[in-house]
Amino acid sequence: MANQDPGMSGSQIMYPVPVSPDTSTGMIPAQPMAMPPQGYGMGAPRGPEILHGSFNQTWLMNCLRRRWLLALCLGVLATAATAAVLLLLFPESSKVTAYLQVQSKPAEKLFGQQQRMSHQEFEIFQQTQLALLKSHFVLQTALGRSDVSQLDAVQKEEDAVQWLIDEMKVSFPGEGEILEIRYDGEENPEELLLVIDAVVDAYQKEVLYKENARQNELRDKLMELHSEVEKELADKMEEYEKLVKQIGGIKYDPTAATEVSLLTKEIGMVMGDIQRTKQELVDIEVNKTLALQALTSSAAMEAAISEALESDPQLEQYEIERFALDSQLRELTSRSRRKTPEAKNVEARLRQLSAEAQQYRIQAEQELRAKMKTAPNDQVAQVKTEYVLRRGEALQRLQQFEERLAEMKEEISDMGDSSSNLAILEREIEQEQELEREMDMRIRSWDTEEKAGGERIRVMQRATANEQINKMQRLAIAGIGGMAAFCATAYGVALLEFQRRRLNGPTDLDEGLGIRVLGVLPSVTSAKSLAPGNVTAAQVSEAIDNVRATLLHDSAARDRQVILVTSPVTLEGCTTVSSHLALSLTRAGRRTLLIDGDLRSPSLHKLFGMPLEDGLSEVLRSDIDIADAVKPTNTEGLWLLSAGHCDMDAIHALATEQPQPIFEKLRAEFDYIVIDGAPVLGLSDTVSLGQLVDGAILTVLRDHSEIRQIHKAIEMLRGMGVKVLGSVINGVRLKSDRRVVQIHKAAAQKAKQIASEKA
Repeated sequence: MANQDPGMSGSQIMYPVPVSPDTSTGMIPAQPMAMPPQGYGMGAPRGPEILHGSFNQTWLMNCLRRRWLLALCLGVLATAATAAVLLLLFPESSKVTAYLQVQSKPAEKLFGQQQRMSHQEFEIFQQTQLALLKSHFVLQTALGRSDVSQLDAVQKEEDAVQWLIDEMKVSFPGEGEILEIRYDGEENPEELLLVIDAVVDAYQKEVLYKENARQNELRDKLMELHSEVEKELADKMEEYEKLVKQIGGIKYDPTAATEVSLLTKEIGMVMGDIQRTKQELVDIEVNKTLALQALTSSAAMEAAISEALESDPQLEQYEIERFALDSQLRELTSRSRRKTPEAKNVEARLRQLSAEAQQYRIQAEQELRAKMKTAPNDQVAQVKTEYVLRRGEALQRLQQFEERLAEMKEEISDMGDSSSNLAILEREIEQEQELEREMDMRIRSWDTEEKAGGERIRVMQRATANEQINKMQRLAIAGIGGMAAFCATAYGVALLEFQRRRLNGPTDLDEGLGIRVLGVLPSVTSAKSLAPGNVTAAQVSEAIDNVRATLLHDSAARDRQVILVTSPVTLEGCTTVSSHLALSLTRAGRRTLLIDGDLRSPSLHKLFGMPLEDGLSEVLRSDIDIADAVKPTNTEGLWLLSAGHCDMDAIHALATEQPQPIFEKLRAEFDYIVIDGAPVLGLSDTVSLGQLVDGAILTVLRDHSEIRQIHKAIEMLRGMGVKVLGSVINGVRLKSDRRVVQIHKAAAQKAKQIASEKA
């Protein structure tokens, strides 16, 4: 029912207890509306600031006060959804790391002084170790362990080797000598510790231990040579002792014969050349063995295979296509939380492409491995050719030196000097002893390095796990995200509510729109709340008495005999204000007529328990006289003119000059006439009645009326020449005044007592 207050239906009659006017407690002094200055070049004024002001803290609190339930429900849903998403995006994860030290020492440790590799050589060595760590044969060895292959983290992967190749990170942080093996993931950290330790063990077994085994082979070979030198030296010592006994213990004197002395010195020089050439031959053999082992080892083969696969154009094309599909899938999933058919097709294509790439990689690796085993190795051939050339040259020089030595020995023998033979043998023993000492020193140096841990690559730290996101951090992220989502949702609800700019309180009318506030009324939820003695009824009566006092005692009150009570739209308390204002005027001793001016949706006849017919509509159609339409109510001094049965003739008559003489008669009969009018916006009835009244009171409802509609209604009334006396705000929470409540309760009890005595 239009313009009818909740709880105001039925045939009950309101009889507020008459009380003396008291000091107004709901009045807010009127202030003139501030208008922006007009100047040259300025456009039309935009209106009061409250109509186009920004969203501030005051609006935020009031909007949330009105929409707290919606904000709470949506906020809880947003909080739950955001927390769930964050829990999925931030699972519990850990970082498992292991560290190895890679020293920049030369590969050959047996001869010569150890010196650091050049920067370029060390970079190549580092890249080789990185490739070996992630090579298939190392990872397969690690995953083949019985305790590792049974782990859930391994079994859930279709291709565990490829999983480690993709997810395990190996690098040299800061380009130093520390090799880091790291795995970041949400798998069980205890299982990942076993996996990373297994990789380190497999790397040691398949690469480091085999390399050490090859080095040990070289050491054994050197020890064999050392043994041969020791045996040869022992033979020469034995021969030397025999020769000394033969000549009676007399050693050769170099000053005895100049020719023999010079020849002996020359023999010593040739023997030195022979020893150096023999050492060179040993170096050539060792270097050849090292070079061939490095080129034909499984590690070298794996490094070459990895390098070839990285440059394979087909694998590069697979990688480009996979990257494009990944980007397309992320774009499709970011648009919608649910997987669309297109996203599912892209995901299926991505899986198919990954399977094809993996199959091609395995096949290409097998082909490369077979080709490398059967195909000639250019580097091996080059090493062998260089070995043959250098060895042949060294053997040729050794043969020349030995032939020269044999000639000089024969020459000394021809001289028949045993002491010369003894000198030659002594020089040979010295050369052999020097070679034996050098070889023994190098073997001892090797053993010392072995005991001191002189390996080039050694494990510094086994795998350790560190939590990246633990349970508490995960819950904290979800909680903070949920709180942020709740606040953002509440802010969004408040912002949407702000778009309607509903009335927050008297300040919005008084200071915002410049409309005088005549009074504020509490919220009337039902007819029981207006029963005599009720706190709400006392507050309503007191507030309406304030409005009445303003109308009676204002300096311009003489011209306010006919008062129109209206509202911008429906359900804003117009009927409550008009009926209580009429009763308040009656209590003040004024003959008052209450007219139901809402012809389309009347309600006053129900409120006072009177018939609808023979009302204002019939008077406008000239069906009855005005004197017959005005009926007295049960309240002394109050009469009611109901709306009657409305039709288009009555509506059209209201817009003519016909109501003018009717209201002239009513002015002569009553002190005050209060009209319960229809809403201003959307109907022309109120504007038509506005031409017959002395002033209008606009009723609005807090948290319901929109400020733009209030402003529009005021401007419409003023534009039609209707004087707006002020406004009454309904639905405002008021603190009960103990004095007001007590006096109203006492009056209600007294009225009941009088009624019982009369009965």
